[in-house]
This record gives sequence, structure tokens and C-alpha cells, in this order.
Amino acid sequence: MKTKFTFSSLLIGLLFAFQYATAATATFNVTVPNDGGSDGHHQTNRCMIVGNFNGWNAAGAIDCQKVDNTHYTVTLDESTFTDKTVTLATINYKYISGPDWAYVMKAADGTELGNNTYAGTSPQTDVVVYWASVWKNVAPVPGYFTISLWAPTTVKEAYCTGNFNGWATPGFVGKQDSTSTKMTLDAANSTTAGNLFNVKIYTSNAWSLAFQITTGPSWIYQQVQGNDSYTDPTQPSILFDAVGDPTANPPIAPALTFKRIYPGAANLKTVTLKAKVPANTTAAYVMGSLNGGANSDFIAGTNNNDGTFSFSVPGVDIFNYNYYLKADAASIEVKVDNTAAAGRVADAQIATNFTDTIGAWTTTAVQQINLDKYRIYTNHRSIIVDGVQSNVTVFSIDGQMIESKQLNGLFTSKALNNGMYIIRVDGATQKVIVQ
Repeated sequence: MKTKFTFSSLLIGLLFAFQYATAATATFNVTVPNDGGSDGHHQTNRCMIVGNFNGWNAAGAIDCQKVDNTHYTVTLDESTFTDKTVTLATINYKYISGPDWAYVMKAADGTELGNNTYAGTSPQTDVVVYWASVWKNVAPVPGYFTISLWAPTTVKEAYCTGNFNGWATPGFVGKQDSTSTKMTLDAANSTTAGNLFNVKIYTSNAWSLAFQITTGPSWIYQQVQGNDSYTDPTQPSILFDAVGDPTANPPIAPALTFKRIYPGAANLKTVTLKAKVPANTTAAYVMGSLNGGANSDFIAGTNNNDGTFSFSVPGVDIFNYNYYLKADAASIEVKVDNTAAAGRVADAQIATNFTDTIGAWTTTAVQQINLDKYRIYTNHRSIIVDGVQSNVTVFSIDGQMIESKQLNGLFTSKALNNGMYIIRVDGATQKVIVQ
């Protein structure tokens, strides 16, 4: 049987061949930590690369080839990118030491890092100095383990969350000895030197266990250091020190420090806000994230009949907020030039009375998100934002807060119903349709 060749089929074949022959590639060489210690942050057993080129899918990260104990290399090919809108010129990526975000690269002090970008010249040279935790290729060790914290007496509450409970938000209440995040105060073994907290958790593999401790029921109270892990799963418990006791027996893991200390529910305060409003304002509201968690309800202000409104906000440790003309997220305050107003902060550990000036009002959502800086799209009924610097909040069209998260990097909302939503990213606001 003869096969008929035409000029058009030959041309198509040549175009495909040209496409694959000219696909852009780049090599990434990375230096990794491997100092021979046992702290679980400076060892490397595996190195992978993940980014917007594969939808930030850690489980599908690409393995880097080991050169020696402190060097790995990988070559990325644009033609293999799962997200075809991404090119080497627009690539954002991070290194992880295992197929999970529990193993992501961190700064030397364990704090979060922004995304890496390609400089445009191959090979690209990168350096990892600290892993959130280290992947270990060993047989799984399942079981129950006790995590303890020896904390200053100023710490009234403590929480623990990790891959054992899907990184539930601190404050999540689940099954005791399995998924609940709140640690129990051990009053009998607490002293004037410090408070002892314990939590018992179950993990399917202690070797890959990764977790963090916070001093309050939200992420703003998290430890400064990267993820903790078990260095010896043969031991049923591990104790972390936030006080500093070198004479402790058994030995205590390296000291923890925290971004913020929650004062305890009994010590929360009422904050008074006074706002100078634009002319002819007959009503004003305030709403925001309370203590790093869910947004408060809209709180109506009291008209002082002197061009100001006063607001009373109870239960505050720290309040991140903005003012609104109506009890509707779309009516958020703006600057005098009608650009997005920055988020405001009332820190009750510093003061309880705050005075603000509102530049102007808008009655529609502020279309100020820079789409050259942020990539916003929907997938499987979730809103996804790439390039977040500090925080994202999702509102329903009637102003009800649905989800709020502080992060640096990629945000994926929970699955949403079809409809219109308002999303606020790093202080700027936009409407998004989910369908």
C-alpha cells in the first residue's frame, strides 16, 4: 500500500520538527546544605524543583540529579511544562527536599522565602541554605508521638499543626490525639520559670513528620524557625524549648522563638478607632481580620457629628482592617486619588486607641490589582493567585468573608460555588467569577 505525501503534510511535519528542535531549555545548578549534623534542616538526601511551570504541584516536582553531596543539577525544557502559558522568561520556582511542601527551602533563620526567578542565562546558579524539613528514604515508622513545648510564662496557649493533620490552621478542633491543634497545659509540671504544653498526635510515618508550633490560634503566632521534624522516631516524645534551659533532662531540641505571643483569650482587649471621614458621609463601617484569623463582622460606627465616626472592636490582640461606606466589601475605602487604600493595623499590645483619616469612598469593587504582577485564574471552582506577597482574602459578593490567609507565593482557595466573588490581594481588590 502506498502512502500519499503532500506538500502540506510535509510542511506540517517540518513545523513540528522545528518546534521541538527549538524548544527553550535551561540548566539550573543548585548548592544545598549537607553539614553532617542531625538538626533536620541542613541535610540533603534529595533535591527537587517545583514552580508555576507544573502548577506548583509539589507531589509532581522534578528530581534534580545529584552531582555530589552539596550540588544538584536539573535541565528544564519549556515543551514539558504542564502550564503552557509559562515560559522560562516567566518561570517562578522553589527547591524542595522531598515531594511535599513540608520540605520547602527556607531562609537561614527558617523564615519564608519568595519565589526564585530565572535570570535568563543558562546555567542558572542557586543556593539553598536551609530546608523546612528533610525527606528521608527509609521505611515508614507509624505511631503516636507526644510533642511538648517548654515556654515562657507569657505563653498562655500553644498549638501544633503539621502534615499529620493536613496543616490545619492553628485553633482547629478535631479528633484528640490525632488532628486537634491545641496543646494541653501541663499545670503540674509548669513552674515560675515556664509553662509546659503537650499534644499527642498520630502520624503514618514519623520519618516524614513535619510540624510547627504557634503561641496562638492563627499563623501570625507561628514559630520563626522552619518546620520541625523527628530526628529519632524510636523515641516516643520530643521537647522544644522557648525559654532556654541547657540543664534540661532529657535534652531539649533547639530553642524556638515566635513571631508574636498570643496573650490568651482572657487578656484580649477592646480597641477604639476614630476615623475622620469624607464630607457628607452618613454611615461608616469597619471590618477586618481579627487576631490573624477569620474576618470580623461589619461593625457600624457612631457618628460624632464632627466629621468623625467612632468604632469599638472587642476581643483584639491585633486587628488588620479597613473602613467601608456600607456593610459590603465592595464599598471599601480608597485613597483620595481613588487608588486602593493600604490595610490598617491596630496592635492592642501597643495601644488601644487609634485615629485614622479616610481618603475617599467607592461604591464598587476597586479594580486595582496589577495583573502584570499577579496571575489570577480559576480552576476546579477554586480561585488561584500567583505572586502573593502578604495576604489574600476572598469575600462573597454581599461582603461575607469566606477565606483569609497570610502567605508568600501561591494561593489556592477552597472549592467555591458558582458565582461572583471579591478577592483582595495585598490590599488591592478585584471581582472574580467562578463557574
